[in-house]
Amino acid sequence: MTRTKTSGHGVEEWSCTRCSRRLLFRRPPAFEQVVLDRGDEWAAHVGATGGLQMTATATSPAHLGELAAQERDWLAGHGIEWEPGDTP
Repeated sequence: MTRTKTSGHGVEEWSCTRCSRRLLFRRPPAFEQVVLDRGDEWAAHVGATGGLQMTATATSPAHLGELAAQERDWLAGHGIEWEPGDTP
């Protein structure tokens, strides 16, 4: 997302050029977010200011056989039944 406007009251307008999502954002301590146009609600939106640039990261799910015993125990402890060969 790209910051497109900043008002004198600390409210910023952000928009996504890919899906037309638009929102108003006020930073803490008086945090507030108002969605003007929903755009693609399933898209992963990121944004940055001050010269920071966000880039995409490729991810892939781990296979259960690759998980450490501690991670498998955590899944089981939270009621997640995931057998080797299951796909996310």
